[in-house]
Amino acid sequence: MNIRMALIDDHRLVLEGLRNRLETVPELDIIGAYTTVEEFLICIKYKNIDVVVMDLMLDGVHGFDLVKKIKGMANSDMKVILISGFYEEMLHKRALELGVKAFLRKETSYEELISTVINVYKGNHVIPDFLVSIEENPILSEIEIKIINLIVNEYTNEKISKELYVSRRTVESHVTNICRKLGVNSRIGAVREAIKLNLID
Repeated sequence: MNIRMALIDDHRLVLEGLRNRLETVPELDIIGAYTTVEEFLICIKYKNIDVVVMDLMLDGVHGFDLVKKIKGMANSDMKVILISGFYEEMLHKRALELGVKAFLRKETSYEELISTVINVYKGNHVIPDFLVSIEENPILSEIEIKIINLIVNEYTNEKISKELYVSRRTVESHVTNICRKLGVNSRIGAVREAIKLNLID
């Protein structure tokens, strides 16, 4: 049985190049290739899709938001592969947290992409050796995510402590840990990284 695929990339030339190459692989059936999220969602809602290959940064939509929508659909056993021209280890970890099976750079060869599609279809994660297991090392804890969302809403540490019924010192400790985990030195930097990683509700 062939692997039924859907593709989405808001750059038509990139999308058509990807489609044309994958269509030459006998094991792969390209059910649809889309530049808009609306058409893509209709496809995966009404057609039986095994593997989705999608760009991380789409026109007006963050790929992580689209992953959440896909995972919330009835046929959410679809396997998702993200591709991006911009790669960071933290983005890869966040993708894994959201249930993405593989995260590839756009300069990845077609041979590697095809191999990844087949592996993912079989139920495997394709993760670089250097990447620590996300289950053991999530980006931010549940309480830290709550705090960064409050920071985005301009809560001071004192106001956060009252909101979460914890001491101000505890909040300060969490903020320090958030900055360390995100590799930044300030609350502003933490907010910027949290937005990029789609950690904000």
